Amino acid sequence: MAKNKPAKFKLKVDMQCGACGALTHLEGETMPKFCPCCGGAMERFCLACGKKADMFFEEWWPEDDECLRTYSPARRCSRCNAILAPEGEERPGEDEERRH
Repeated sequence: MAKNKPAKFKLKVDMQCGACGALTHLEGETMPKFCPCCGGAMERFCLACGKKADMFFEEWWPEDDECLRTYSPARRCSRCNAILAPEGEERPGEDEERRH
């Protein structure tokens, strides 16, 4: 009887700064609290309910056995749906989404 073995793959993790958009490549280290590029906080807190906002991630698989995961700060609070992004902050391509 053959046992199902878990798939083995390499996981690479990046953190994206919510203020300047810089990527920090992590290799076995803990996630930084502040951006090494601009000094902005990597985490966001909701001013409406006071809770720490969850990070979200996107995955890209450049190879079958390699995963690149990019964490970014949330733009809205997952508890009360308040907007967390500072006034005027936009992601690349967001302006195009509004036009369509």
